[in-house]
Amino acid sequence: MTRTGLVLATLFCTSCMSALAQPAPFDMTPESGLRVPVAPATNTPAPVQPVVVAPQRLERFLLPAASFRLAGEESRTAMVVYLTEAQANAPARLQFAYTNAVVVAPEISNLSISVNGTPVAREPIASPSAPRQIAVELPAGLLRQGANRIEFSATQRHRTDCSINSTYELWTDVVGSSATLSFEGANIGQVRQLADLAAIGVDATGATTVRMVVPALGEAEANRVAIRLAQQLALALRVRNLHVEQASTLSESAAPGVLDVVLGTVDQLPAELAEYGTQATSAPVTALAARPTGANTLVVSGPDWAAVAQAADSVLVAAPVAPDRPIIDLPDAIPLLQGGESVSLAALGQPTAEFNGRRFTANFQFMLPPDFYGTNYGEAELVLDAAYSSDVQPGSEIDIFTNGQIASATPLLRTDGGLLRNTVIRVPMTNLRPGRNEVAVVVNLNAQSDAICSAGWTGAAPVRFVFSSSTQFRMPEYARAAELPDLQLFTGSAWPYADAGEVPLLLGRGPDVTIAAMTLLARAAAASNTVLPVTIANEAQVQPGQDAIFVMAAPEMSAPTLARSGVTTSAQNIAAIEETAALDQFRSDGGQRNIFSGAADWVLQRVGLTLSDLRVLPESDMPYPVTNGSVVLAQARQPEGGLWTVLTGPDAATMRSGIARMTVTEQWRQVDGRVSMLGANDANVTAVPPRAPTLIQTQPVSVWNLRLVAANWFSGNILLFTAALAAMAVLLMAVTALVLVRVGRQK
Repeated sequence: MTRTGLVLATLFCTSCMSALAQPAPFDMTPESGLRVPVAPATNTPAPVQPVVVAPQRLERFLLPAASFRLAGEESRTAMVVYLTEAQANAPARLQFAYTNAVVVAPEISNLSISVNGTPVAREPIASPSAPRQIAVELPAGLLRQGANRIEFSATQRHRTDCSINSTYELWTDVVGSSATLSFEGANIGQVRQLADLAAIGVDATGATTVRMVVPALGEAEANRVAIRLAQQLALALRVRNLHVEQASTLSESAAPGVLDVVLGTVDQLPAELAEYGTQATSAPVTALAARPTGANTLVVSGPDWAAVAQAADSVLVAAPVAPDRPIIDLPDAIPLLQGGESVSLAALGQPTAEFNGRRFTANFQFMLPPDFYGTNYGEAELVLDAAYSSDVQPGSEIDIFTNGQIASATPLLRTDGGLLRNTVIRVPMTNLRPGRNEVAVVVNLNAQSDAICSAGWTGAAPVRFVFSSSTQFRMPEYARAAELPDLQLFTGSAWPYADAGEVPLLLGRGPDVTIAAMTLLARAAAASNTVLPVTIANEAQVQPGQDAIFVMAAPEMSAPTLARSGVTTSAQNIAAIEETAALDQFRSDGGQRNIFSGAADWVLQRVGLTLSDLRVLPESDMPYPVTNGSVVLAQARQPEGGLWTVLTGPDAATMRSGIARMTVTEQWRQVDGRVSMLGANDANVTAVPPRAPTLIQTQPVSVWNLRLVAANWFSGNILLFTAALAAMAVLLMAVTALVLVRVGRQK
């Protein structure tokens, strides 16, 4: 009984505990204070990958041209790149692509790059079939704010040929679009300080574009300030190929080598630059705007045009022309030789070189003043310090080229080697010109050991020639006078306008003409390193005795101005000139031939003369025709004494596009004579020399200068010189006879 009771009690307790363990039913009535939360889902989230933001990179193009070539066995070229402080301190990489001639031997040829005098790379030249990409990480601290010199140099040897002629087959090309400085960093492409304007740089073709946003362009005051500002920017940017274009809106994005320039009074500022309106209401404003697009934008404004002009002048105050701010394509200083001085090649950037090849080349440049008048007489001197080994044989020679033309050839005659210490080589000044001149010293070495030319010998040959940087170039005293018209004086140094107190500028109608004037004068300012003092005038205000510049379409010129300009638009005159040219295309320089023509030609060739040298009275200059699609730059000396330089074309649009092509460095160096023309499809400039130039005095009268002027003038006028000698001889005979009659023995 007791056992049965215990079992029943145990079962009862177990059932009660089970009942208590069951959950209470869910009560949805509001009176219930019980809330049972629903357990949230416990899905495990996927791991979040951190977002890696790629560092921004800025690409700066290096070359001041579309490409360059390193030709020959030893060649080098250098350029200048301007950087801001942020760019100079950022991690940088230099990269470029090159191709080379297939005959270049890669095992003994190399391409070297240096930055600010520090070598950073040396690569074998081995890419004849396709461009090879080279990237060089630059060490920290190598670049600096402002000007940075980058130099490419090539040592090239032929694979199989040891002759001098084979050296002309050696070349390495670098494409401008591939040569860049790449910087790592966010938003370092914008230029923030006026002093860093030159850091705008160039595009892939080596040009810098200035987009002029000038709402009032075409009005007299706006034109005056815009033309002056274009010249100031050409000097501040330190470039030569400056492309000026008109724009109505700001750039939507940043682009290499592009600068937006907003020029106008405060009420003409675009809405994007409204923040500068407050200051421009009461004072001149010149600032580089920080825009969200990253486009470099220069704001030049003020309450009125007088204040705007004052603001524009501050550009050159902040970024002046200085020796430590060279033009990007002229990294080495170029001295101005006034005559009677000498300069060492070390000062011109030419180092001492030891050479084991076949054709050695050394290049240097110098400037001559605009009134240099010595091309018909006299000689400069190259005082050579050099040495060559006994391996050099007869047939070797030293050739000197001036401005691309052969000027002197000196043979090396000794067969036992020689030391050329203070050896004077005379260089005729025939090919020298006012402005920048280039001289190339080319040494052709005919070596005995090259006759066998075994494998690898082109690079393994011992040193056979040493060229010392102590070599000097001496410029003699030369005549100082100007022969006009001569467009080289304008393109080389903007003479005589750069030295004038005030120069009238006559503009045609429309913004295209104003843009053409800005392009022309910006190029002239870069050549002269100064702002031309032009003032806008009309035809009635210009006197024939004044030096003036005309920029207008030929149909806009009045008849008197057109008659004095040296160009013509007359259909009858153009047809006559074209007909004469067609008839004369098979005519020899001597005109009509006769039985004595052959003998005359033989005599003239022996003495180095032409029939034009024997002309006593020069022919008159005919007006040059302005044809469709061509742009013409002409210069005419007025009988009253003024020198008129005229930029013209058939219409304003042709002038704007034509002068943009003519001011590219390659074409600008071809401008010469009294007329230079560039057609719509022409790659080269056509230059027409003057037939009857006028000689004007530029220096105070002195017997010494008059003697030099007479020597040069008579050297170019052979018949008159002969007549003068004959007259002097007759005069001497007459005086002698008179003296003998008076003091001789009397019968």
